[in-house]
Amino acid sequence: MNDVPDFAAALTQFRRVLGENGDPSDLFWVFRDDVWKLSPTEVWVKYPSSRQNISLAEKVFAEGREKGLVDIHAVAVAAGQIAATVWFPKYAHEEVQGWNRGMKLSISQPLPRAKTIGALRWSLLGFLPRFRQYQKADISIGTRAWAAA
Repeated sequence: MNDVPDFAAALTQFRRVLGENGDPSDLFWVFRDDVWKLSPTEVWVKYPSSRQNISLAEKVFAEGREKGLVDIHAVAVAAGQIAATVWFPKYAHEEVQGWNRGMKLSISQPLPRAKTIGALRWSLLGFLPRFRQYQKADISIGTRAWAAA
């Protein structure tokens, strides 16, 4: 039996958890392509995020739900909204020891206040070696390509 609710019900639960934590309940969806964690407390996000992110988030959630495990995660607060992502261990090398069933609703602790970066400036970050290294190394957030696969 799959105990993961549908996407709409999961979002209702997630928003409730955010509210109980004193955080905003408005969301926008991000993937690694939209985030740069410079440190645990310093995060930059592309804002607004890509239009395709909501459909990719729904796709990832559906795949995780089918597998019976999925995580909706609050990455940061930006522009008065929560930058959230959806993840599940899609490939064998991504499996998390001790987690093989259910839905997780998680919030980065502490939840950083992110600096928002517009699309043009965000595209320029791709020229920075440190940004490119982060994009290769951080596996805690899937990329849009990962989500679309």
